[in-house]
Amino acid sequence: MRIAITTLFIFSCFAVFAQGTKYSTIDKRAEKYYEEARQYLKRSQFREAMEPLQDALDRDPNFIEVWLAMGSANYRLGRDSLTLVALHKALEIDPDYSKSTYAYFLIGEIYFKQSNYEEAKAYLAHYLSREDTDLKKRQQSEVMIDNCQYALVAMAAPFEYNIAILPDHANDFKLQYFPVLSVDQQKIYFTRREGLSMRDDEDIYYCDKLEDGSWSVPRSISDKINSTFNEGAASLSADGRMLVFTSCDGRRGFGSCDIYASYKEGDNWSEPENMGRMINSEAWEAQPSLSADGRTIYFVSNRQGGLGRKDIWMSSKDLKGKWQEAINLGKNVNTNKDEISPFIHANGESIYFSSNGRVGLGGLDIYMSERKDTVWTEAVNLGYPLNDAHDQVSLYISSDGEKGYYTIEKKIRNDFESRLYSFDLPDTFQVSNKSSFLRGTVTNADTGAPISANIKLYKLNDEKYFSKLSSDKETGAYTVVLSESNQYGLYVTAQGFLFKDFSFSFEDIDQFDQNLLDIKLEPVKVGAITVLGNIFFDFNEFSLQRTSMSELKEVYNFLRQNPNVKVEISGHTDNIGSAEYNMELSTKRAKSVYDFLIFKRIRPEQISYVGYGQDKPIVPNDNLENQSKNRRIEFKISSIEE
Repeated sequence: MRIAITTLFIFSCFAVFAQGTKYSTIDKRAEKYYEEARQYLKRSQFREAMEPLQDALDRDPNFIEVWLAMGSANYRLGRDSLTLVALHKALEIDPDYSKSTYAYFLIGEIYFKQSNYEEAKAYLAHYLSREDTDLKKRQQSEVMIDNCQYALVAMAAPFEYNIAILPDHANDFKLQYFPVLSVDQQKIYFTRREGLSMRDDEDIYYCDKLEDGSWSVPRSISDKINSTFNEGAASLSADGRMLVFTSCDGRRGFGSCDIYASYKEGDNWSEPENMGRMINSEAWEAQPSLSADGRTIYFVSNRQGGLGRKDIWMSSKDLKGKWQEAINLGKNVNTNKDEISPFIHANGESIYFSSNGRVGLGGLDIYMSERKDTVWTEAVNLGYPLNDAHDQVSLYISSDGEKGYYTIEKKIRNDFESRLYSFDLPDTFQVSNKSSFLRGTVTNADTGAPISANIKLYKLNDEKYFSKLSSDKETGAYTVVLSESNQYGLYVTAQGFLFKDFSFSFEDIDQFDQNLLDIKLEPVKVGAITVLGNIFFDFNEFSLQRTSMSELKEVYNFLRQNPNVKVEISGHTDNIGSAEYNMELSTKRAKSVYDFLIFKRIRPEQISYVGYGQDKPIVPNDNLENQSKNRRIEFKISSIEE
């Protein structure tokens, strides 16, 4: 029924269905053929209408209504070139014919889709100059003219993207889209569809990058995830152990399409689970993008309460790990039309997405916005040639912000294809804060067995953790993502073990001691020691710096969770200065930590403090780096009550 209504609207725009109208021909036989064709057109039988329309033209080649009808029928059949031939012929016969007004709009629209922006502007402007025009079509014309003007400027100053189709097996299928890469860019995941019909099966596949830079033969991600239902539009956490994806019409859910999650332990994915009502609704939810630590999700929904037809929403986990009610990203991202395929960068601050609600080059263009505090900046078009008259969707940007991957969808005659491409991201559109990653393992210091540990990453100028994740219980592996211009503290905890921590900055990564990332946790036992690596003092001072707060919070949590454990907090210095001075300074520093914990109502009998000055170095004091290591606060288990 909808097709029929659309068809009637298109043909009514040409005023060819009005009863008793006077035609541009005097040939009665031509009129008869045309009336026969009209009946087919009313029933959306476009191909069947072609023969009587041609018969009418054989009788009268200047029958304008027939040329208009033939143009509209070809338009409905997706034959843009034949549409242009027919409509141009109608205007050639009589450019001012009253029934031809809509032809100017349709020609302008087709030229716009074909990136023929100058011609599109001319025909659309002529449509607006006519008096017998439709209000909605006038508004659409004005938007397209604005887009034409933007496109012409953009094409005159193209960016250097170096766009290239992905080689080898990354484009093995007729349709593949929504690329997402592992954080090290050694795996590419994508959605593949078996055929052109929306009813054809969608599944999630992946390819491995080979040593020569090519891609391996695609493989299904998992039999537990792919099914006879549709699965697609996937996103991964940075450690590759949490997958979120869209599934429609099959799995038990809340709406027509819902978002599901699966978790990986070792090499095995879990059975997918619906992400619940905080994210899914009775409406349509799809195309999720997961933050690096898997604690924030961005997705598309057409639910009520949005700004347009499809909007981008987000939800985050609270301190207990529960998803919170989704919120709309607001007017700087969403419009009154469609915003789809969001991608949140590894830095958690930059979002890329597709939109047809802003000035652009036509169809869906890719835009970016960055979050400043809690507000998203006004979205920026990524320009030509990344964007063009086709639809550009499903973007992925590497953690360093330099490489991108996306999908180009093209309609070719009556066929359709979707291919994966890579490109170099110009400096103009790179993220403000680039990201990188570190990998390590967590094991039992006594047995070497892997541990499923909780890992928190703090920005040291903030008391709240920046990222929270866990190590794989089967392998102990973990991955953390860092953004530039930040000093970080990493904390590793597990029940029954003494915590460990250390600090570093994004700029230190190239020189970072990778051995520190393979963390060996000591079981809670008498004599177990850890260095409080994120306790900071000014030079020759004993007052705690604010950047120590995240460390102090973890120490407090350990003591509250282990009330039967008694600990000694000890201060240590290097050998600069007198032994007496260093003993006094180390004691005062240890007492500062002690006083903070007492202030936080840790029982005095659970903790003690002592200063050892320069008497217990852990490395020789023969260079600045070693001296820095010797200046420390240690946390030692002195006794355990039964």
